[in-house]
Amino acid sequence: MHRLSHLTISNFRACQSIALPLEGYTPLVGQNNTGKSTILKAIEWVLKPTALSKQDFHDPDKPVEISACIDGISEAVLNRIPEDKHRKAIAPYCKGGRLWIRVVADGTTAKGIDKQVWDTEQCTDTDNPDHWRNYPTGLPQAVSALLPEPLVVQAMHDIGEDLGKAKAGTTIKSLLDEIMGPLLEAHAEVSSALETIRHVLASDGDNRSDHLQQFDSDATDALTHFFPGLALDLDLQVVDVKEFFKAGDLHVTDKITGDRRRFDQMGTGTQRAIQMALIRYLADTRKGNEDSPSRRLLLIDEPELYLHPQGVRRLRQALSHLSGAGFQVVFSTHSPMMLSRENAADTVIVGKTAENGASVRKPLRQAVEEAIEGGPSQSRTLFELGNLTEIYFADRVVICEGKTDRRLLPLAYERLYGQAAELDHITFVSLGSCADIPKAMTVLSAMGIKACAVADLDFAYTHARSSGLLERNGEDIQAAKHVLEGLRQEQGFSLNGNGLPQNDKKSGWSAADAWASYAANEDGKPIALSSHETLKYSGVWVWLEGCIEQVTKADQKGEDAIAVQEDTLRALSAAEIEQQMPAFKACFDWIRSI
Repeated sequence: MHRLSHLTISNFRACQSIALPLEGYTPLVGQNNTGKSTILKAIEWVLKPTALSKQDFHDPDKPVEISACIDGISEAVLNRIPEDKHRKAIAPYCKGGRLWIRVVADGTTAKGIDKQVWDTEQCTDTDNPDHWRNYPTGLPQAVSALLPEPLVVQAMHDIGEDLGKAKAGTTIKSLLDEIMGPLLEAHAEVSSALETIRHVLASDGDNRSDHLQQFDSDATDALTHFFPGLALDLDLQVVDVKEFFKAGDLHVTDKITGDRRRFDQMGTGTQRAIQMALIRYLADTRKGNEDSPSRRLLLIDEPELYLHPQGVRRLRQALSHLSGAGFQVVFSTHSPMMLSRENAADTVIVGKTAENGASVRKPLRQAVEEAIEGGPSQSRTLFELGNLTEIYFADRVVICEGKTDRRLLPLAYERLYGQAAELDHITFVSLGSCADIPKAMTVLSAMGIKACAVADLDFAYTHARSSGLLERNGEDIQAAKHVLEGLRQEQGFSLNGNGLPQNDKKSGWSAADAWASYAANEDGKPIALSSHETLKYSGVWVWLEGCIEQVTKADQKGEDAIAVQEDTLRALSAAEIEQQMPAFKACFDWIRSI
């Protein structure tokens, strides 16, 4: 299905110069006042240009330029455009199923707006067109057939105006217009009946009422006594069926109390819920509708506002359905619940700096394709990171090896610094395996997200070597294996074929305990410290003590042991944690310095 696949914005409000990809379902996330709403407005404006204000120009001496790429324009899509002349108008500008359009405004009046299309004869790069020409005749109608005027749902800053009676230009009016289509088709007999009535009541009706004709004649005769040569007729207008259905108000009835009120008299939360319910209803009515050439953009600013968490999840599902049923959905959000594994990979993170204004980061899907070779590895990384919606709402992402670190690190951080890590824009996420850490860090770096990792000491001698973070067969690992062999002979733990510790039920030694013994040994400690310091430069902190249980001095692993460690941390003051478990403070200070 065709869609708006790419957008470039120049000199529009906070967007000095940005470019971003768009999918069928694209969430925009970021802090307040970073430019998410501006991006939504830019999408609306490039498809429906209107006069701008002075505030819309970041630099008043430069023009606003917004270009958009419509992708996936196949022969089948073109053939569904109703008018033959419109098909012929757009076909020469579709290159490889792609069409670029641009709108340029050099002033605040409608006359200062130029609508342009790429010059396919001169543009060799279909990703970055550099030659443009003004819209030829028929092209605006053809573009509108593919991407009609966007349906825009505001963030409801003026809720009374937007959610009241179905006024022109309001959200409810736009939603009802969309929903009206199937309703009109289902009640074609009403349209026929109204047409019959029109012929009876209208002055030019084929079956004009005898009573009305008599009135016209008598009134004209009466007028002739005063103004000869004039005639009167009573023309009773009958609205068409579409206006007939839209003339009513939307009312809400409380089934418990029986209270019936107009929609705009309900509470804010109820109004927003009903608004989103109409969107969900629209999704249901649009299922399986694939015959239309159009794909309408649905642009929503903060759809989760005022909704219960369950309502947010249902709304996300409804929007996902709409994206596959004739709509392209782009929305801004502050809620992780609006993201899921299926759509997180296409989420666009919007940021802002004082120097460059709004900026966007590469979506996860694009970053994975660029950073990782091989389909299976890409799919696995997308699956792992796609489940971690927290990464889109933080400035620093700390990748943990397992659930113990994931639960204890945020708690220890809060106890030491007096506030949750989230308030410092730090999030801790768990991949479940240290093997995934190097790839995850590479992808997050490609996305422009500051990332680091916290892992057990064995990472320095296994995956850090295979991923190139440390020299695979350096002198240090040979020295480490020598120390481990000596400890094995003394203490009886087991080593595997590569000379590194392994779990051994027979001896009762776990690999973690063996590494802890190595880390405490006077010969092993300096080797571990060297690897620890080297990995810090690559963004990885390994526990010099062996693992996090050694930091907290826990004897066991597992759910019960985690709960005990949590209770211990809650019972200790910040000073006591720093004194008894100094590795936590050292680790967090390093994370905060990145």
